Amino acid sequence: MRQLPILSVVFLTAATPVFAQVTVDLHALQALPERSPTNAPPATPSSAISVQRPSPPVTTRAPMIVHREVPATTPAAPSAPQPEMPETVPDTASIAPITPQAPPAGAQPPPPPVSDTAATTAAPTTAGLRLTFAPGASDLSPESDTSIKQLTAAAPPGDSTTFSVLAYAPGKADDPSTARRISLSRAMAVRSALVADGVPSARIFVRALGEQFGDGPPDRVDLSVTGGTAPAGPGTQR
Repeated sequence: MRQLPILSVVFLTAATPVFAQVTVDLHALQALPERSPTNAPPATPSSAISVQRPSPPVTTRAPMIVHREVPATTPAAPSAPQPEMPETVPDTASIAPITPQAPPAGAQPPPPPVSDTAATTAAPTTAGLRLTFAPGASDLSPESDTSIKQLTAAAPPGDSTTFSVLAYAPGKADDPSTARRISLSRAMAVRSALVADGVPSARIFVRALGEQFGDGPPDRVDLSVTGGTAPAGPGTQR
């Protein structure tokens, strides 16, 4: 029986590094039949061949620790309580519309402010009348009221006839409202006299101009009539 070569493999393990040792017995190779010199392998001395290969170092990885920041949760603010719906329908207030009441038929307009002590005078002009008042006064005298009646009676009839009332009054630099107030009182006094004489209020145009009296007397009212054959006066409005 042919003796087989002895092959021994020794593994040496250690922590680091790791080596492998291989031992080959060449005496067993001599027992093999000889071959031709051309094919015979060259003789090698009998010796032990050790092949050592370093193994790659074994590395160990440390476990990865991941830290995560957990945001602190802020407690939500309590919501405001919702108002409760009423169980019953509230009562609604009803307001009756107010309709303007026409003056009763045959009712007389209020009389104009006529005073026996008033010093108001009336003078005819090309357009109508010029009424002159005492300083600070706004009442009509009986004579001036009669002059207004004569003017309305002589005015052309019809809706085209209009009456323009321009009132004035002197004022002070530190109190301009007084002149406007007095002139308005004088204009309303003349208007009341025209309405009492039967002139419709829609045909009367009133302007309280205060201290804008121009070149004429400061305490006056210019009453002019327009329409028909009556001459057109200053400040006439159609």
